[in-house]
Amino acid sequence: MTTTPTYLALVPRDGFFAKDGRGWYTSASGRGHGLDWPWPSTILGALRSLWGRGEETRTGTTFTPDDWRRHTQPIQLGRTLVLRRKHGETWRKEDAVWPVPRDTLWLEGCQEVHRLDSVPPVVPTLGRNDDEAREKLWRPRLDDLSKPLPSPRWWSSKEFFAWLADKPVHAEYLETPRRIQARVGITEELTSDDDVLFSHDVIETIDSTGEWAIGVEVALPEGELPDVATLGSDSRLALVESLPAVLFDPPTQVIEAFRASSPGLRLVAVSPLCFEKGWLPDGLVSNGGEYRGQLAGLDIVLRAAFVPRPIHVSGWDMAKGEPKPTSRMVPPGAVYFFERADGKHFNEADAKSLWLAAIGTRTDEGFGRVVPGVWDPKKSTL
Repeated sequence: MTTTPTYLALVPRDGFFAKDGRGWYTSASGRGHGLDWPWPSTILGALRSLWGRGEETRTGTTFTPDDWRRHTQPIQLGRTLVLRRKHGETWRKEDAVWPVPRDTLWLEGCQEVHRLDSVPPVVPTLGRNDDEAREKLWRPRLDDLSKPLPSPRWWSSKEFFAWLADKPVHAEYLETPRRIQARVGITEELTSDDDVLFSHDVIETIDSTGEWAIGVEVALPEGELPDVATLGSDSRLALVESLPAVLFDPPTQVIEAFRASSPGLRLVAVSPLCFEKGWLPDGLVSNGGEYRGQLAGLDIVLRAAFVPRPIHVSGWDMAKGEPKPTSRMVPPGAVYFFERADGKHFNEADAKSLWLAAIGTRTDEGFGRVVPGVWDPKKSTL
C-alpha cells in the first residue's frame, strides 16, 4: 500500500485529556492525571482512527480488529509541531510553539533568561564512578547567586529561534491552562453510581487570545479524510485542517547563525527521545574517555548532556484492547552539546539536515525529533 506525505493540523475544540501511565487513584485527590501534551504515539493513533473511519465510510464496511491493524499499519507519523494562532488567522511559521530547553534558567529580578553554559568537571559525581566518559562530561555552571524561578513549559518561535541562534532572550511565559473535570455514572433508577464517579485533568486549548493545535507530517494511504478527528483518552473532538508544509522548514534566523559556522552544536529534543541506553544517544560509545560516534554522517564528540529525569511513555492499543509496553524516554527540552571529532565547525548544511531530524528508535511513531543550535565551547572554558 503506497502512502503520501500529508500535512495536517488537529485543532481541539473542547480541550483534550491524554492520560498518563498512572492509575486512577494514585494520590490523595483520587483522580486521573493527564499529560501537558499528547505523546506522538497518541497522535499517531488519532490519525490512524481518522483515516480508518474515512475508509469505512467510503467502502461501506466495518473494520474488525485485524482489519484495523492491517489497513492502518502503513500509516507513519513524521515531524510534529505544537501550534498556537490568533482566532480567525491562517497557520504561519511563526505560530509554532516549542518546549523550553533545559539550558535555560529564570532568575529572580532578571528580565533576560540566563544561559547555562557547560564547563569541564572539577570533582566526580556522587554516583558510581564506573564510566570514565560519563564522569568527564561537562556540567552546568551558574555564577549568578539570584534565586532561580520556575521555568515555563513552552516558548514561542520568536524566543526559541533567538535562543538557538545564541541571542539574548527576555523572560516570557506561555502555558496551556488545566482544569479538573468530574464525571459521574447514572443508574437505571436515575441515581448516581458511586463506582463510576471519577475526575481527571483537561488541557484547555482555546482562550480569548487564540487557540492551540497539533501540526503533523504523516504518511497516509489514498482516501478521503473526515473533517473531524477524536483525540485523547475520552475521544474529544478536533477539527482537521490542511497545513502548509513550509511550517516544518528550518527558520532563517537559525540557518544564518550557522552560516558563519559554529565550533559546537547544541541539539535540543522537541519530542521524547527513545535510546537503547537510556539518556545516551544511539551510536555513541565510550572511546578514550569520551563519548564518540556518528550523528547525521558526522564524527562527533559528546561534551555535555542536560537531561532531566526520564519520562515513562505508555498507551493503549485500541485494536488489541490491551495496554502498550511502557518505555523510558528522554523528555522534550533535553539538550546535548557536541563538537566535531575532526575539529572542524558545523555549518549551514549541517543545520538544515538536523532541523527536526529523527534520532534513536520509534521514529516512525513521531518520537526522536531534534533541532540544532549554535554553541561556542570556548565560552564554557573561559
